[in-house]
Amino acid sequence: MKRSKILMGVMLILVLSLFFTASCKKVEEQKPVYKLATVMPGSIQDADYNTLGYIATQEIGKEFNIDVAYSEKVAVPDVERVMREYIADGFNIIWVHGGQFNSAALKLADENPNVTFVIEVDSEPSDKKPNVWYFHRNFHTGFYVLGALAALKTETGKIGYIGGLELPFTHGEINAVKQAIKDLGSNATLDYVYAGDFNDPLKARQAAESLIAKGVDVILSSVNLGNYGIYNALDEAKRPVYITVKYTDKYSQAPQNYLTADLFDFRVPLREVVSRVLKGEKGGFLMLEYGEGKARYTQFPIKNVTDEINAKVKQIADDVASGKIKVIEKLDVINP
Repeated sequence: MKRSKILMGVMLILVLSLFFTASCKKVEEQKPVYKLATVMPGSIQDADYNTLGYIATQEIGKEFNIDVAYSEKVAVPDVERVMREYIADGFNIIWVHGGQFNSAALKLADENPNVTFVIEVDSEPSDKKPNVWYFHRNFHTGFYVLGALAALKTETGKIGYIGGLELPFTHGEINAVKQAIKDLGSNATLDYVYAGDFNDPLKARQAAESLIAKGVDVILSSVNLGNYGIYNALDEAKRPVYITVKYTDKYSQAPQNYLTADLFDFRVPLREVVSRVLKGEKGGFLMLEYGEGKARYTQFPIKNVTDEINAKVKQIADDVASGKIKVIEKLDVINP
């Protein structure tokens, strides 16, 4: 009898062990696997917007130990096909690094509720989808600081702005520059022009030459590869003309004319989004915050300015970052 009880006990332990092992294996099998794919409109070697997207993708993939992939130079008519191919290959986090891809991403978000899409916007949408993360690029905030710098630097009292295409975010940038000029009590004036393309050096050069001919001596650039044309215009100008850029440090391109850049670090928001997706948050809204160590900040020290201007602009940048200075976000029209 005693031997029989011992045998039954041993069998019970074996059954429970097998059940526990099977349960653990089942849980392990159900653990989701995440894969990140990034789709970009330009070359990852542009040392600009697309390079930043590539760097963020690679580094965040390593940080979270997830598979990553990317596609560059994707045209708008092709982006839906590219995203469908990634989804078919099991990629469940797809970042479209370019606002021109948003419509296609939002369409696929409805069809693929288990896939998270990351898109870039210039204002918070009222009808957010549950499986979409929205990056607000917050362009206008950085341009307030650039506008203040331009107002302090100009000797002719004439500031120029060159955009690629007239889009809501460019309205925000121009309005922020105007606000900065007004807040400083400066008499400087702002003249803006759209080159018709963000990446056409010839058109951007012509835009710069037209501004220089009007007496502009500080140009705030909001184009990408078009900057190379602006550098040529600055080099041939009969008087010193200075430039600010955005996304990355471009001092080496025009050291005699360069002031600073409105720097972007897409690793910051992408790290936040991937972290939250892995915790189960498939969608949400994220502002690219301005400030030192954050996703957005002005490059310091500023080149080709006095220590006094450098210190003044640094204080303005810190006041913007802390909220002491409120930059108005106005995207619908350009203020008169």
